[in-house]
Parts: sequence; C-alpha cells; structure tokens
Amino acid sequence: MRWWILGAIVSLIAVADAESQPRQPGVNGVPIRVRSGGNELVAVREAPVAYARLDQLVVDIARPAEPGAAPIRIVRAAPQQMIDYVLCVTRDGTLVVGARTETFDPGERRYVFTKGEIVRSYRPLDTPEGWLWLVEVALSREMIVTLEVRAPASWPAESVTVTANHLP
Repeated sequence: MRWWILGAIVSLIAVADAESQPRQPGVNGVPIRVRSGGNELVAVREAPVAYARLDQLVVDIARPAEPGAAPIRIVRAAPQQMIDYVLCVTRDGTLVVGARTETFDPGERRYVFTKGEIVRSYRPLDTPEGWLWLVEVALSREMIVTLEVRAPASWPAESVTVTANHLP
C-alpha cells in the first residue's frame, strides 16, 4: 500500500512540475536564428499577432514590454540594442510592424527603453492559402533577411507562420 501511495505522489509531483514548465515547442516551434556582422535575428515560427487594431498597437509600443514577449527580435552589436518587433493585422489584411527599441546603458548596466514606433506596413499578397507578406529586415550591411509571413485570409488573425530566406 505504501508503494502505491509513494508512486501516486511521485506522479503528481511530475505532473505539477511539467505543468509549471513552459511548453517545449514542436519542430515548427524551433525559432529561426540568423547571425551576421555580430547581429542576430530571432523569430518565432508560429508568431502571435498581438493586435487587431492599429490604435491598440500605437498605444502599446510607446511603452516598454515584458521581457521576451516579441515574436521577432534583432540584437545589434553596435550600437548595443535590442529591437523587438510586434505584429498587427488589420481588417483589410494589412500587416503593420511595430518596433520597441531598447539601448544598452553602461551606467545602469542594462537595456533601457529608447523608443517605440511603427516601422512598416505591408499589403498582403493573395495566395490560395491566404495572406502572404514578404518582410525584409536589414540584419547587417552584408545581409538582408526576408521573412515570409503567412496567415489564413480571415480577421482577426491570431497568429502567423514565419519562415526566412536570407540574402548575403
């Protein structure tokens, strides 16, 4: 009887521990990583679309975000910056990309919020699978990364699928 109770307790601890851990992404959840010139781009393959209205995006990017919340991030070597990109898909299918920039402050020895802005908007390319946007990101002087961002042609879009092609 004691072994059965001990086994049940161990099972409960394992389940509780597993639920408290972040879920491990599947094969498609492995982030895209591209490095060039000391800079790094990291993009989530199944990226959340945080905004369905432009006014929500404008208000929210004007303030610092929670750490690690961005679906696309560039870490620049010089100047030392982290640029977090967030996504909005409007009713007509326009992808609006907002950016929050944090710059390293050597005096405080941490990144501090510098600015938030809308950096680009893209009209969708119609495909049989839905909307497609081609987003070009200058990672370094030597490399432009083209992110293919896809979503079903329905609003509101809750997430997008991201793939990358980089061009030297």
